[in-house]
Amino acid sequence: MENFLEERIYLLQIEMNRQVLICGCLTHENVLIVSRELDKYISVYQKLKRKKRF
Repeated sequence: MENFLEERIYLLQIEMNRQVLICGCLTHENVLIVSRELDKYISVYQKLKRKKRF
């Protein structure tokens, strides 16, 4: 699960950067859509890491 999340986060970061280059700004709707999805995966990843520590 952890490896899947790490890879998904990495791919979404690349996609977000690509969308910024295509759309020309950070506030374009396409960039925000990817950013929101990235935020969700980062949140899940952080929760998983916290659980592993305890």
